Amino acid sequence: MPLYEYKCVDCGSQDLRVAGLDDHTAICISCQGLMLRLDEDVFQPYFEEAAQPELKDKASSS
Repeated sequence: MPLYEYKCVDCGSQDLRVAGLDDHTAICISCQGLMLRLDEDVFQPYFEEAAQPELKDKASSS
């Protein structure tokens, strides 16, 4: 399961949590308020960059 970042609607606290694709909400451990999942998987940008190193090399040589 991927890591997602959640933000509390009430107190603004942020937290990283392991969650499934359908887990869009969670309970805040600070205030027991509603937490909403922020848009993307925390590691997705890393994997996208790691998957395309040849594009990075071409851009730097131009």
